[in-house]
Amino acid sequence: MAQGPGSADHLLLASQPIFDRADKVHGVELLYRNDQGLSALDVGEVQATAEVVYQLCTAISLRAVHYQAPAFINVSTELLLSRHFLPVSPEHVVIELVERIAPTPALVEAVRRLHRQGYRFALDDFAFAPAWDPLLPMASYIKVDIQTMPWEEVEAKREHFAHLEAKWIAERVETREERDAYLELGFELFQGYFYARPAPVYGKKIPPTTLQATRLLRELCRGEPDMGEVIRLIESDPDLAIKLIRIANSAYYRPHSPIGSIQDVVIRLGLRQLTSWVTLFGLLGNTTSEHAELALTRAKACEMLAQRDRLNTQDAYFIGLLSTAELLLGVPHEEFLGCLALDVATSDAILRREGAYGNLLLRIEGTERQVAMLGLKASEENARLLDIYHQAHHQAYELLSALSSST
Repeated sequence: MAQGPGSADHLLLASQPIFDRADKVHGVELLYRNDQGLSALDVGEVQATAEVVYQLCTAISLRAVHYQAPAFINVSTELLLSRHFLPVSPEHVVIELVERIAPTPALVEAVRRLHRQGYRFALDDFAFAPAWDPLLPMASYIKVDIQTMPWEEVEAKREHFAHLEAKWIAERVETREERDAYLELGFELFQGYFYARPAPVYGKKIPPTTLQATRLLRELCRGEPDMGEVIRLIESDPDLAIKLIRIANSAYYRPHSPIGSIQDVVIRLGLRQLTSWVTLFGLLGNTTSEHAELALTRAKACEMLAQRDRLNTQDAYFIGLLSTAELLLGVPHEEFLGCLALDVATSDAILRREGAYGNLLLRIEGTERQVAMLGLKASEENARLLDIYHQAHHQAYELLSALSSST
């Protein structure tokens, strides 16, 4: 599978495999990279973690890496301490705790909680400081930078901590002699230039607005969303908060009283409409997108057809909007939708065009194609669909104009 850049691809991150004693891939470390050459320290660990985790959760990076092995990733203290950690199964990831993270009681407790949930941890660039002792029993891996720690010290530490069940990883292995020496010392895993340099992974860059909106969508799509977390996520994105406040105060919702808080916004819009608005802003990002008008038209047409067919109009709008993700983002549906906890019926409608809503979506897409070809076969049903589509296009144009003028 090619990892070189295409004409519209961006540098997403880098990957470096970790090998076992038989020279088979045991895992893959995902490393932050960006097009401007900035490091994780340059952009800040919170932002770097968010981008790497997003690529991991949407499977964009895994599709390119294709090792079928767990991903080793560095995470920020903020993510470790957050209420919602990673929307990915523990068997698919190993969390690296780097030495610059402070092992505070709160962090140790967070690691303990995640360890009980099945997450595995690697102590990265480990220097064996006493403050890290509480984390040793929960470590599945201990990574030692063999270029910065003298051989005699590594040998002593390996013997002293031989009782631990963790696997030892020698990182920055540059020669066969180094590999053989640490193999004899009892190290189980190896990483470094001797095996492979970090390889760039290219793909479609997800806009920052979509990155933030996806975090919020993931919470909204849960079976029982945490309203406190929904409000916190909205408040953490001032641009999104302002847009939602403007919408909630618009004539569309016929407000009887002014909005006084983000909680008021959530109550007035309702969860389903809030989800659709967040999806809209996340997918469109920049409302000058050449495909924005088609996306809004499709969503509105699905809503109007659902009303005629006595289906749930909000569900239909949401499905119609999400069905345009690949068009707007240039990322396959499976990858973008993979990080959202969508119910089976919604996923089937979007990915396979199955069920009542999948059939509805197919009919609207058929109308789109016929409109693009400047004509429909004469029939009563086609005339009704064409009328719905033209009405939807008019409303979509007005909404797009309003959104563009308000930014």
